[in-house]
Amino acid sequence: MKNHRVVLMAIVLSLMAITLPAAYGQQDSAAPEEEWSRMTPEQREALRERYQEFKKLTPEQRQELRERLKQLRQMNREERAKILESYGIYRKLPPEQRKRLERNYTRFNSLPPGRQQQLRNAYRRFMRMPPERRARMLENFRRWQELTPEERDRLNSR
Repeated sequence: MKNHRVVLMAIVLSLMAITLPAAYGQQDSAAPEEEWSRMTPEQREALRERYQEFKKLTPEQRQELRERLKQLRQMNREERAKILESYGIYRKLPPEQRKRLERNYTRFNSLPPGRQQQLRNAYRRFMRMPPERRARMLENFRRWQELTPEERDRLNSR
């Protein structure tokens, strides 16, 4: 079920990117027919594909998708733009990296809420660090990952 959330969010963001004029800074909200006529053939085809994916969802998944789309529509322009930018970055990732990201997302969501909050706090602290210190930490982490389990145990026992 957790992987379905990733798929649902991808569909929501795709629909939003294609159909919400406000997401692109347009002031007016046109009728659906006008929006359709403004779309490029590629956008129309993408929308058709997303609709076919939508039809395959269970009623519960469809309802969750509708709720998420409603939330996105209620966001201000800056919040939507930030989400669309992140989604654009996600879409450009190689499939292998997207799958890893989705697995990590699923793992994160399976953690108890307290642990999730600890990780969010640690991430915020990390992002507030000076860039040089963050780079050192990332380098140390990279080195740690290259160690064998025995080497890690030896370092931990010091």
